[in-house]
Amino acid sequence: MQKALDTLKAHCDTLGRDYATIEKTSLSTVHLSGDDTVDSVINRIKEHSEMGFTHTIFNMPDVYKITPLETFAREIIPAVAEL
Repeated sequence: MQKALDTLKAHCDTLGRDYATIEKTSLSTVHLSGDDTVDSVINRIKEHSEMGFTHTIFNMPDVYKITPLETFAREIIPAVAEL
C-alpha cells in the first residue's frame, strides 16, 4: 500500500496537486470469526492511518453471523474513532 501512496504523491508532484488534499481510502477484509482479532484489526487501522489513509473500508464476509458486526461496532470503532 505504501508504494501506491508514493506513486500517487509522485503524480501529485508532477501535476502540481496538493497531495494532502486527497482523501485516501483503503479496502481490506476482516474475519472476526476467523483469523482476525480485535487487536489485529485496530493495529491494521492504525497502520493505515499512519500511512496517510483517511478512510478504511472493510469487507466482512462473515457479517451474516452478526457477532462480528457487533464486535466491530462495540470494540473497534470506538478504539479508532479519533485517528
